[in-house]
Amino acid sequence: MAIKFFKVGSDKIFNVGSSIAGINPYAQGELFIQVANITNPTQQEAIRYLVKQLVDNELINKFNFIYPFVGGDATRHSYNLINPSLYQLTFFGGWTHSTTGATPNGTNAYANTGFAPSLISGTNNAHLSYYSRTNSQTTYDYVMGCNSFGSTPFSYLLIRDVGNKSQGVFSSSETNQPTAFGVTDSTGLFMANFQSNTLRQILKNKTVLNQNTVNLAIGKPTGSLFLGASNNNGSPLAYTNKQCAFASIGNGMSNVEQALFYDIVQQFQTILGRNV
Repeated sequence: MAIKFFKVGSDKIFNVGSSIAGINPYAQGELFIQVANITNPTQQEAIRYLVKQLVDNELINKFNFIYPFVGGDATRHSYNLINPSLYQLTFFGGWTHSTTGATPNGTNAYANTGFAPSLISGTNNAHLSYYSRTNSQTTYDYVMGCNSFGSTPFSYLLIRDVGNKSQGVFSSSETNQPTAFGVTDSTGLFMANFQSNTLRQILKNKTVLNQNTVNLAIGKPTGSLFLGASNNNGSPLAYTNKQCAFASIGNGMSNVEQALFYDIVQQFQTILGRNV
């Protein structure tokens, strides 16, 4: 299925999924540009492209948040493209912010999204995604995650640990969660894509690294998701040093939708000159 290109300019008023109710979804990009004070023309073009393609391909309602990491500083990097007034990142520890993304130091850096995966609307579907520009191995190395306070379930995305393992989890157990071994390059768009309680995937770009089809309910924790580490009952756990150039959470996607999503994100990164 090819990416669809439609003329922007419809005056139709939309109310689409997680997007801002009552606003033409194409205008979400303009709102983000204004609120985040994105003044660079290339970065503006990239944001407009990203929003337009997500809308045209009917993906915009899949997301609770998207952090596109444009603007080059902590304030601009903190805003949520889906709704800049919600789930603004709060950065802690040692981060380096640049035009290529936000880089945690791997020792004490994390960011609190303020968003709990339990708020994802899909009953038995969910996704986490993280565009990494760093190839490295770190013990555990949760690029994003959390668990419910004092209990399970928990969710996280791990893209390359010291054992070259990649894993995605939305459950009270790591059993029967999609896990891949032999991942020797941790650059690109990694995604835990849980389409249903019988199809759970871990992907890199368009490639399904592994999937699990055992019937298992998807668990979504009530704790706040962290980026750069996992939220372990309110404390960061297992810091990563992988530069983030895009992160998202929301509903699960079909195989066709996931491939479109990757194409859109990769072209977004290409416009910015930071694709890997």
